[in-house]
Amino acid sequence: MITVRTLVTAALIVLGIVALVAFLASIISIVLVVLVAIVFAEGIRPLVADLQHRGVPRPVGILVVYVAVLAFIAVMALLLVQPIVSEASSLATNFPAYEKDFLNWFTGVEQQFHFNVNVASQVSSVIDATRNILFAIGGTIFSIIVDFVLVLVVGFLWLVSSDRLKAFTVDLFPEAHHDLVVDIFREIGFRMGGFLRAVAINSLALGLVVGVVCWLLRLPGPVILGIFAGLTAAIPMVGGIIGVIPAVLLGFTISPEYPILVLAVLLVIQLVDANTVVPMVMNRVVSLPALGVVLALLVGGAIQGLLGAILAVPVAAALQVLLVRAAVPAIHHAQGRTDQAYAKAYVPLAASLKDSAPRTGGRRVNPR
Repeated sequence: MITVRTLVTAALIVLGIVALVAFLASIISIVLVVLVAIVFAEGIRPLVADLQHRGVPRPVGILVVYVAVLAFIAVMALLLVQPIVSEASSLATNFPAYEKDFLNWFTGVEQQFHFNVNVASQVSSVIDATRNILFAIGGTIFSIIVDFVLVLVVGFLWLVSSDRLKAFTVDLFPEAHHDLVVDIFREIGFRMGGFLRAVAINSLALGLVVGVVCWLLRLPGPVILGIFAGLTAAIPMVGGIIGVIPAVLLGFTISPEYPILVLAVLLVIQLVDANTVVPMVMNRVVSLPALGVVLALLVGGAIQGLLGAILAVPVAAALQVLLVRAAVPAIHHAQGRTDQAYAKAYVPLAASLKDSAPRTGGRRVNPR
């Protein structure tokens, strides 16, 4: 028999969950900023830890890393501002000629294949849409700067106080599970910070390669094209496709058939990156199955668009650690089952980083 007390308890739990979801939805922008700050902080944690091992206090080490990051951004900006401005000015100056050549070529194609498309109006609409996008980007620069400052502040506070917060959380569990909880925190930090470092390295490498290739292909604005390809590389799934579109369109400035060559070369680069560099780096630090990545991207994109999709992967990796390291063993324990088979199938980070871990039958075994 279901008692009234049970029904009331269930109703209160449901109402609490609904209230929590509504509260999080109302502060989703703040939650995203905090998540970005945590991912950023975990990404630079190894540098801060290395400075701390050298005798530098943690707050000073964090400031040193911040100064180094900001100095790197400033140097890159100083080196790239002049080429970007000159190339953008050149593109703006020559764009009418590029547009005229393209329209003439397309008119010839229309006459040859006997079809009629008002391509001039289409090009004009695309230009207007691009102009509106540029204005929107310019309008959001201030908010981006504010969010960047908030990320730095929250990241600093996270690195300074996270150890005490983790110690407080660990103390809430039975003493027999303290080592496991500490290792779970360590692995979550490794996954989230490793994702940031992997994305940064891949974006930098891909942007450099695309910029050099565009320069070899004699495309206008190779610096801008390389930067654009590097930035879009951080966008999951569709970033590689978006990154080649400007270069392909600028191929029309050389000849009507040249975009085919540009598309083929850049697609080869994107395929090599997607099938070698990304799996090698991401699988090592994130270790999410392909289905988990796709589901995480869909959910993150549905919740908060592009930023939600980017943060979905590290958040999903953290949830996977909690599920595999905590929830599954707890279910096994509640069922009275042993974890020996499970330990053979999964190795936590702390054990996988030790070369001395014992092996049985060619498979690494959890020493715990």
